[in-house]
Amino acid sequence: MACVLLRNERNAQPVFIGLLPMLGGRFKRPTEPPMKPYLIVNPAAAHGTMAKRWLAVQQTLRAENFKYEFVLTKRRGHATELARAALAAGFDLLVAVGGDGTLNEVVNGMIADGKAISPNAAVGVIATGTGADFVRTAGLPRDPLVAARRLAHATESRAIDIGEIVYRVDGKDARRYFANVVGMGFDGEVIERTERGGKRAGGTIPYLTTLVTTIFIYQNKDVTLRVDDQTRQGRMNSVIACNGQYFGGGMRVGPHATLDDGKLDVIVLGDFSAFEVLMNTPKIYNGTHLTHPKVSEYRGAIVTVESKQRMLIEADGELIGAGPATFRVLPAALKLLV
Repeated sequence: MACVLLRNERNAQPVFIGLLPMLGGRFKRPTEPPMKPYLIVNPAAAHGTMAKRWLAVQQTLRAENFKYEFVLTKRRGHATELARAALAAGFDLLVAVGGDGTLNEVVNGMIADGKAISPNAAVGVIATGTGADFVRTAGLPRDPLVAARRLAHATESRAIDIGEIVYRVDGKDARRYFANVVGMGFDGEVIERTERGGKRAGGTIPYLTTLVTTIFIYQNKDVTLRVDDQTRQGRMNSVIACNGQYFGGGMRVGPHATLDDGKLDVIVLGDFSAFEVLMNTPKIYNGTHLTHPKVSEYRGAIVTVESKQRMLIEADGELIGAGPATFRVLPAALKLLV
């Protein structure tokens, strides 16, 4: 097992204590034992400004007498490795300090083979990325200092669904998990082009800048879509499966999605022209795009997408590969500290 260097805020007193089930999907802490918080910090979040923000977050947590250990990520995928090692070391509260991509990596470190590695462990979020799409649906603060104060005094968690992605890599099945949104098609190409330009896809400005460029060169795909027992075939711009409501730095793509209903909300953007995409993108921010005749909405537990052309997959703003792919909801798979 890999060794992980931990840094400990030793002068503060613990305030987190363990979680027990309550009614309504909530869990409340008993008097003992205390939880062991482990903060996984992405210093590259928020376009590299996280170093300065992290100092302020540390000061806030220290002022709230919150005891924790933390580590900084060094590369893409590192947060998944750190989360897995932290669970093995006995930590039971893993806090993603960063953007939606950081949370995605932490979640992937907490789930394996379709279930939580440590069922009693919870995930927390201090959002420092510029997108912060997951916390919009979860009702958590987007300001990192407000989030830090809330974390220090949190007493409850809620069970949330997690999505599973099954796709092919080198002829073999691969699995990834997502907390928020997975998309295939147009948004996957936007993120590929954003990353190709040397930027991560999180945040409104990088996403929108590349979105406009991609609109005029993207070609819709010939897709077969299955949502549970429903099948649809035709030319499609995108297929987006939503556990949360927002993606792309505030676009409310799945306005009816909830994190704990045991379903994925599937939004299909049909055979849009470039002009139609350009004119209707603003409607996605307030969720009114669903009224467009070329937009369809489905709900289901299992979603399969196949395309005759290459169709890229993005999950929580991270490019992961290409289809075909199957998305499956894992009901109440993880506890989220609220």
